[in-house]
Amino acid sequence: MKLRRLLANNTIMLASAFVIALLLGGFPEFAPDLENQDISMISLAVMMSFSLISLRFRGLDIRSHRKAMLRAFLLSFAVGSGLTIAMAQFFTGDLRDGWIMVAAVPSAVSVIPFCYMLRGELESTLVSSAALYFVALLLTPLITLLFLGQSVSPVTMLRSVAILILLPMAVSRLLRLVKMTEETRHIAINIAFAILVIAVVGPNRSVFFSEPVLLASLLVVGVIRTFGVGISYDAIARRMGVPRERRVPEALFATHKNTGMAAAMAMALLGPQAALPAAVLMSVDIVWLIFVTRWMAPSCPIP
Repeated sequence: MKLRRLLANNTIMLASAFVIALLLGGFPEFAPDLENQDISMISLAVMMSFSLISLRFRGLDIRSHRKAMLRAFLLSFAVGSGLTIAMAQFFTGDLRDGWIMVAAVPSAVSVIPFCYMLRGELESTLVSSAALYFVALLLTPLITLLFLGQSVSPVTMLRSVAILILLPMAVSRLLRLVKMTEETRHIAINIAFAILVIAVVGPNRSVFFSEPVLLASLLVVGVIRTFGVGISYDAIARRMGVPRERRVPEALFATHKNTGMAAAMAMALLGPQAALPAAVLMSVDIVWLIFVTRWMAPSCPIP
Protein backbone atom coordinates (compact mmCIF):
# COMPACT_ATOMS: atom_id res chain seq x y z
CA MET A 1 0.00 0.00 0.00
CA LYS A 2 2.86 2.40 0.80
CA LEU A 3 4.42 1.66 -2.60
CA ARG A 4 1.11 2.33 -4.39
CA ARG A 5 0.75 5.66 -2.58
CA LEU A 6 4.26 6.64 -3.64
CA LEU A 7 3.62 5.65 -7.26
CA ALA A 8 0.37 7.64 -7.25
CA ASN A 9 2.10 10.79 -5.96
CA ASN A 10 2.77 13.08 -8.94
CA THR A 11 5.31 15.25 -7.16
CA ILE A 12 7.45 12.39 -5.85
CA MET A 13 7.41 10.55 -9.17
CA LEU A 14 8.36 13.59 -11.29
CA ALA A 15 11.02 14.83 -8.87
CA SER A 16 12.57 11.36 -8.56
CA ALA A 17 12.61 10.90 -12.34
CA PHE A 18 14.31 14.28 -12.80
CA VAL A 19 17.07 13.36 -10.34
CA ILE A 20 17.55 9.95 -11.98
CA ALA A 21 17.76 11.62 -15.40
CA LEU A 22 20.56 13.93 -14.21
CA LEU A 23 22.43 11.07 -12.54
CA LEU A 24 22.12 8.40 -15.24
CA GLY A 25 21.72 10.33 -18.48
CA GLY A 26 18.86 8.40 -20.07
CA PHE A 27 17.95 4.82 -20.89
CA PRO A 28 20.51 3.72 -23.53
CA GLU A 29 23.02 3.46 -20.68
CA PHE A 30 21.12 0.27 -19.83
CA ALA A 31 19.45 -0.54 -23.16
CA PRO A 32 21.81 0.48 -25.98
CA ASP A 33 19.46 -0.83 -28.67
CA LEU A 34 16.77 1.69 -27.71
CA GLU A 35 16.71 5.39 -28.59
CA ASN A 36 15.56 7.90 -25.97
CA GLN A 37 13.42 9.57 -28.62
CA ASP A 38 11.56 6.29 -29.27
CA ILE A 39 11.09 5.67 -25.55
CA SER A 40 9.65 9.16 -25.10
CA MET A 41 7.13 8.64 -27.90
CA ILE A 42 6.03 5.29 -26.46
CA SER A 43 5.65 6.71 -22.95
CA LEU A 44 3.57 9.62 -24.26
CA ALA A 45 1.31 7.22 -26.15
CA VAL A 46 0.85 5.13 -22.98
CA MET A 47 -0.02 8.21 -20.93
CA MET A 48 -2.58 9.26 -23.49
CA SER A 49 -4.14 5.79 -23.70
CA PHE A 50 -4.77 5.56 -19.95
CA SER A 51 -5.96 9.17 -19.74
CA LEU A 52 -8.67 8.66 -22.38
CA ILE A 53 -10.24 5.53 -20.86
CA SER A 54 -13.05 7.44 -19.15
CA LEU A 55 -14.02 9.39 -22.28
CA ARG A 56 -16.89 8.22 -24.49
CA PHE A 57 -16.23 9.07 -28.13
CA ARG A 58 -19.64 7.97 -29.36
CA GLY A 59 -21.89 11.01 -29.52
CA LEU A 60 -18.97 13.41 -29.05
CA ASP A 61 -20.11 16.81 -30.34
CA ILE A 62 -17.01 18.58 -31.60
CA ARG A 63 -18.98 21.69 -32.54
CA SER A 64 -19.85 22.29 -28.88
CA HIS A 65 -16.13 22.74 -28.16
CA ARG A 66 -15.45 25.41 -30.77
CA LYS A 67 -14.83 28.13 -28.18
CA ALA A 68 -12.50 25.84 -26.24
CA MET A 69 -10.54 25.06 -29.43
CA LEU A 70 -10.23 28.78 -30.22
CA ARG A 71 -8.98 29.54 -26.69
CA ALA A 72 -6.46 26.69 -26.89
CA PHE A 73 -5.18 27.98 -30.23
CA LEU A 74 -4.81 31.55 -28.96
CA LEU A 75 -3.09 30.45 -25.75
CA SER A 76 -0.72 27.99 -27.44
CA PHE A 77 0.21 29.77 -30.65
CA ALA A 78 -0.64 33.45 -30.06
CA VAL A 79 0.47 33.78 -26.43
CA GLY A 80 2.97 30.92 -25.99
CA SER A 81 4.54 31.04 -29.44
CA GLY A 82 4.36 34.83 -29.73
CA LEU A 83 6.22 35.40 -26.47
CA THR A 84 8.81 32.74 -27.34
CA ILE A 85 9.51 34.31 -30.73
CA ALA A 86 9.87 37.73 -29.07
CA MET A 87 12.30 36.43 -26.44
CA ALA A 88 14.25 34.49 -29.06
CA GLN A 89 15.50 37.84 -30.36
CA PHE A 90 17.74 38.16 -27.28
CA PHE A 91 19.82 35.29 -28.69
CA THR A 92 21.74 34.83 -31.92
CA GLY A 93 22.58 31.99 -34.28
CA ASP A 94 21.52 28.46 -33.42
CA LEU A 95 20.22 29.44 -29.97
CA ARG A 96 17.79 31.93 -31.50
CA ASP A 97 16.73 29.35 -34.06
CA GLY A 98 16.24 26.79 -31.31
CA TRP A 99 13.73 29.05 -29.54
CA ILE A 100 11.94 29.59 -32.85
CA MET A 101 11.61 25.81 -33.16
CA VAL A 102 10.04 25.70 -29.68
CA ALA A 103 7.58 28.39 -30.76
CA ALA A 104 6.68 26.46 -33.91
CA VAL A 105 5.44 23.27 -32.23
CA PRO A 106 2.00 22.79 -30.64
CA SER A 107 1.32 22.20 -26.96
CA ALA A 108 2.49 18.88 -25.54
CA VAL A 109 -0.02 16.04 -25.62
CA SER A 110 0.75 15.48 -21.93
CA VAL A 111 -1.63 18.40 -21.34
CA ILE A 112 -4.34 15.72 -21.59
CA PRO A 113 -3.11 13.30 -18.89
CA PHE A 114 -2.37 16.19 -16.56
CA CYS A 115 -5.85 17.56 -17.18
CA TYR A 116 -7.23 14.12 -16.30
CA MET A 117 -5.18 13.86 -13.09
CA LEU A 118 -6.14 17.40 -11.99
CA ARG A 119 -9.84 16.92 -12.81
CA GLY A 120 -9.94 19.49 -15.60
CA GLU A 121 -12.36 19.56 -18.54
CA LEU A 122 -11.04 16.44 -20.24
CA GLU A 123 -13.36 16.18 -23.26
CA SER A 124 -12.79 19.74 -24.48
CA THR A 125 -9.05 19.36 -23.78
CA LEU A 126 -8.84 16.25 -25.98
CA VAL A 127 -10.74 17.92 -28.82
CA SER A 128 -8.68 21.11 -28.51
CA SER A 129 -5.35 19.27 -28.39
CA ALA A 130 -6.23 17.20 -31.46
CA ALA A 131 -7.27 20.38 -33.27
CA LEU A 132 -3.95 22.05 -32.41
CA TYR A 133 -2.00 19.17 -33.92
CA PHE A 134 -4.00 19.26 -37.14
CA VAL A 135 -3.53 23.06 -37.31
CA ALA A 136 0.19 22.48 -36.70
CA LEU A 137 0.36 20.43 -39.92
CA LEU A 138 0.23 23.81 -41.66
CA LEU A 139 1.36 26.27 -38.98
CA THR A 140 4.58 24.60 -37.81
CA PRO A 141 6.10 24.42 -41.33
CA LEU A 142 4.93 28.01 -41.93
CA ILE A 143 6.56 29.39 -38.76
CA THR A 144 9.85 27.61 -39.44
CA LEU A 145 9.83 28.78 -43.05
CA LEU A 146 9.16 32.43 -42.10
CA PHE A 147 11.72 32.66 -39.28
CA LEU A 148 14.33 30.04 -40.19
CA GLY A 149 14.16 29.96 -43.98
CA GLN A 150 13.52 26.20 -44.03
CA SER A 151 10.37 24.21 -43.41
CA VAL A 152 9.54 21.18 -41.24
CA SER A 153 7.93 18.44 -43.30
CA PRO A 154 4.13 18.08 -42.73
CA VAL A 155 4.74 14.31 -42.83
CA THR A 156 6.69 14.65 -39.55
CA MET A 157 3.71 16.38 -37.96
CA LEU A 158 1.24 13.85 -39.36
CA ARG A 159 3.29 10.99 -37.85
CA SER A 160 3.09 12.68 -34.46
CA VAL A 161 -0.69 13.05 -34.76
CA ALA A 162 -1.03 9.34 -35.57
CA ILE A 163 1.23 8.09 -32.77
CA LEU A 164 0.32 10.53 -30.02
CA ILE A 165 -3.42 11.04 -30.59
CA LEU A 166 -5.08 8.59 -33.00
CA LEU A 167 -3.37 5.41 -31.78
CA PRO A 168 -3.99 6.13 -28.05
CA MET A 169 -7.66 6.83 -28.82
CA ALA A 170 -7.95 3.33 -30.29
CA VAL A 171 -5.96 1.66 -27.49
CA SER A 172 -8.06 3.39 -24.83
CA ARG A 173 -11.17 1.62 -26.20
CA LEU A 174 -9.48 -1.73 -25.54
CA LEU A 175 -8.37 -0.66 -22.06
CA ARG A 176 -11.99 0.17 -21.21
CA LEU A 177 -12.65 -3.58 -21.28
CA VAL A 178 -10.14 -4.13 -18.46
CA LYS A 179 -11.46 -3.53 -14.96
CA MET A 180 -9.03 -1.24 -13.14
CA THR A 181 -9.36 1.33 -10.39
CA GLU A 182 -8.77 5.02 -10.94
CA GLU A 183 -5.71 4.76 -8.70
CA THR A 184 -4.26 2.07 -10.98
CA ARG A 185 -4.76 4.29 -14.03
CA HIS A 186 -3.18 7.18 -12.16
CA ILE A 187 -0.14 5.04 -11.26
CA ALA A 188 0.24 3.88 -14.89
CA ILE A 189 0.26 7.51 -16.07
CA ASN A 190 2.79 8.51 -13.40
CA ILE A 191 5.15 5.66 -14.32
CA ALA A 192 4.91 6.51 -18.03
CA PHE A 193 5.58 10.18 -17.30
CA ALA A 194 8.59 9.33 -15.12
CA ILE A 195 10.00 7.27 -18.01
CA LEU A 196 9.39 10.23 -20.33
CA VAL A 197 11.29 12.59 -18.02
CA ILE A 198 14.31 10.26 -17.87
CA ALA A 199 14.25 9.80 -21.66
CA VAL A 200 14.12 13.52 -22.55
CA VAL A 201 16.12 15.16 -19.75
CA GLY A 202 18.81 12.51 -19.34
CA PRO A 203 20.52 12.88 -22.73
CA ASN A 204 20.74 16.67 -22.18
CA ARG A 205 22.11 16.61 -18.63
CA SER A 206 25.44 18.06 -19.79
CA VAL A 207 23.70 21.44 -20.14
CA PHE A 208 23.42 21.58 -16.36
CA PHE A 209 27.08 20.87 -15.68
CA SER A 210 28.77 23.30 -18.10
CA GLU A 211 28.54 26.92 -19.28
CA PRO A 212 26.62 28.35 -16.29
CA VAL A 213 26.10 31.76 -17.93
CA LEU A 214 24.48 30.21 -21.00
CA LEU A 215 22.38 27.94 -18.80
CA ALA A 216 21.22 30.90 -16.70
CA SER A 217 20.13 32.89 -19.77
CA LEU A 218 18.17 29.93 -21.14
CA LEU A 219 16.59 29.28 -17.74
CA VAL A 220 15.42 32.89 -17.45
CA VAL A 221 13.52 32.64 -20.72
CA GLY A 222 12.15 29.22 -19.78
CA VAL A 223 10.89 30.43 -16.39
CA ILE A 224 9.25 33.55 -17.87
CA ARG A 225 7.40 31.63 -20.59
CA THR A 226 6.16 28.94 -18.18
CA PHE A 227 5.81 30.25 -14.63
CA GLY A 228 5.36 33.87 -15.73
CA VAL A 229 2.72 33.14 -18.34
CA GLY A 230 0.96 30.42 -16.36
CA ILE A 231 0.64 32.35 -13.10
CA SER A 232 -0.39 35.54 -14.96
CA TYR A 233 -3.05 33.68 -16.93
CA ASP A 234 -4.45 32.05 -13.79
CA ALA A 235 -4.64 35.39 -11.95
CA ILE A 236 -6.51 37.02 -14.85
CA ALA A 237 -8.80 34.00 -15.32
CA ARG A 238 -9.67 33.91 -11.61
CA ARG A 239 -10.71 37.57 -11.71
CA MET A 240 -12.90 36.81 -14.72
CA GLY A 241 -14.58 33.97 -12.84
CA VAL A 242 -13.23 31.16 -15.03
CA PRO A 243 -13.78 27.84 -13.18
CA ARG A 244 -10.77 25.81 -12.07
CA GLU A 245 -11.74 22.92 -14.39
CA ARG A 246 -11.19 25.20 -17.38
CA ARG A 247 -8.17 27.05 -16.00
CA VAL A 248 -6.21 23.79 -15.62
CA PRO A 249 -5.97 22.87 -19.33
CA GLU A 250 -5.81 26.47 -20.51
CA ALA A 251 -2.83 27.27 -18.25
CA LEU A 252 -1.12 24.19 -19.69
CA PHE A 253 -1.98 25.07 -23.30
CA ALA A 254 -0.33 28.47 -22.76
CA THR A 255 2.85 27.13 -21.16
CA HIS A 256 3.51 23.46 -21.96
CA LYS A 257 4.98 23.09 -25.46
CA ASN A 258 6.00 19.79 -27.08
CA THR A 259 9.66 20.33 -26.27
CA GLY A 260 10.56 16.75 -27.17
CA MET A 261 9.36 17.33 -30.71
CA ALA A 262 11.08 20.73 -30.81
CA ALA A 263 14.41 19.25 -29.67
CA ALA A 264 14.24 16.42 -32.21
CA MET A 265 13.42 18.75 -35.11
CA ALA A 266 16.05 21.30 -34.05
CA MET A 267 18.67 18.55 -33.94
CA ALA A 268 17.68 17.24 -37.37
CA LEU A 269 17.39 20.61 -39.14
CA LEU A 270 19.91 22.83 -37.35
CA GLY A 271 22.31 20.82 -35.19
CA PRO A 272 22.90 20.04 -31.49
CA GLN A 273 23.40 23.66 -30.35
CA ALA A 274 19.90 24.55 -31.58
CA ALA A 275 18.40 21.81 -29.40
CA LEU A 276 19.68 23.44 -26.18
CA PRO A 277 16.68 25.80 -25.68
CA ALA A 278 14.24 22.89 -25.90
CA ALA A 279 16.43 20.74 -23.63
CA VAL A 280 16.55 23.41 -20.92
CA LEU A 281 12.85 24.17 -21.34
CA MET A 282 12.08 20.47 -20.82
CA SER A 283 13.68 20.71 -17.41
CA VAL A 284 11.81 23.91 -16.52
CA ASP A 285 8.61 22.19 -17.67
CA ILE A 286 9.17 19.34 -15.22
CA VAL A 287 9.41 21.79 -12.31
CA TRP A 288 6.39 23.70 -13.67
CA LEU A 289 4.29 20.52 -13.87
CA ILE A 290 5.24 19.58 -10.30
CA PHE A 291 4.20 23.09 -9.25
CA VAL A 292 0.93 22.90 -11.19
CA THR A 293 0.10 19.53 -9.62
CA ARG A 294 0.19 21.10 -6.14
CA TRP A 295 -1.03 24.59 -7.07
CA MET A 296 -4.07 23.65 -9.13
CA ALA A 297 -4.97 20.41 -7.36
CA PRO A 298 -8.72 19.76 -7.06
CA SER A 299 -10.42 20.19 -3.70
CA CYS A 300 -11.02 16.43 -3.55
CA PRO A 301 -7.74 14.52 -2.99
CA ILE A 302 -5.94 13.07 -6.00
CA PRO A 303 -5.75 9.27 -5.63
